[in-house]
This record gives sequence, structure tokens and C-alpha cells, in this order.
Amino acid sequence: MTTKQTRPITISNSEGDQTAGTLHYQVYTKQELMSRAWKALGMFWGLAVVTVFIPIAHFFLVPGFLIAGPIVAYSRYRAAEAMESASGECPTCHQEIAVALEASDKLPKWTYCAANNDPIQLADA
Repeated sequence: MTTKQTRPITISNSEGDQTAGTLHYQVYTKQELMSRAWKALGMFWGLAVVTVFIPIAHFFLVPGFLIAGPIVAYSRYRAAEAMESASGECPTCHQEIAVALEASDKLPKWTYCAANNDPIQLADA
């Protein structure tokens, strides 16, 4: 079962000021990792079967989907955790911020404060 976890991070601006923040992320079990990988493989190979019937384009779509399937499945299997969001106080304007993150994001990550559009960096504490 997927577990949602948090860990402390630092939020800093370009001038070196820092504040504390919290990173929210999901951790997958081995069974979920295998399930996600098989679903990705099935989806890409299913697309390869469907694109067989598209004239001319099937010459590059079918091999592309057949090759992409194992690559995407392997990357899904290797992604043991997925980032969700980060929250904390902006070091410049001292307002509470919440930053939505992509599942594949890695720290450190530069982004912007929504309140004053100042660049901020999210990094492990």
C-alpha cells in the first residue's frame, strides 16, 4: 500500500536566506512498483497493436512503442517514491507557500514564490 510521508527541507532564496519547509511524497511498495511497471508495458504494447492499422505511420510507431514499453516500465519500476508538494515560509516575503511538484522532480529544485515571484530553491535539510 502506498504510504504518504513527509520530511524536512530548506527553502532558500537567491540571497542566501533560508527557512524550514516540509516535503510531502509517496513511497511505493515492491508490489505497487511491479504493478505500475506492468501497466506501463501493457499500455505501450497495446498502442503498438493499435497503430499497426495506421498506414505509413505504423512503420515507425509500432517499433517506437515496442521499444518505449520496456524503457518506461523500467523507469516506473525504479521510481520508488513520487514527490507531491512542498510547503513552508518564503524566505523573502515570509508568507506561507505551497508548491506543487511533479512526481519525477528531484531536490534541489528551483521554483518561484507565488506571492512575490521571487526565485526559491527547495533542498534537503
